[in-house]
Amino acid sequence: MLEIQDADHGGKVRKFRIREHYSEKYHEYIIGSTATGRHGVYLVYGEAAANEERQMAPDGHDEILLLLEGEALLLNSDTRIELAGEEAVYLDPHGVFTFVALRDCRYMVAGTHITPHEH
Repeated sequence: MLEIQDADHGGKVRKFRIREHYSEKYHEYIIGSTATGRHGVYLVYGEAAANEERQMAPDGHDEILLLLEGEALLLNSDTRIELAGEEAVYLDPHGVFTFVALRDCRYMVAGTHITPHEH
């Protein structure tokens, strides 16, 4: 991680290498509270091979899923959404979805904590 202090405006910028933040638990790369020291926002990068399934459960977080490339389905008991590269969907904080890769996929998830809690 590279941290740069903005002397004129008092802000910080941190640069990360996403591949250095792999989570065995989720099988994704996550820039979150462990990397930033803050609990406000996080960014996830994931790859799923064709026919692979992943559970996506925002668990009380606001999340937006961006499919960078590939084709996928997002499913739950009342939802079936087809996604293609460069399409995004908002995930309800209390929903549980199954992500099904129809072709090899790369995706990102941007999220925020809507209520303070610990991980």
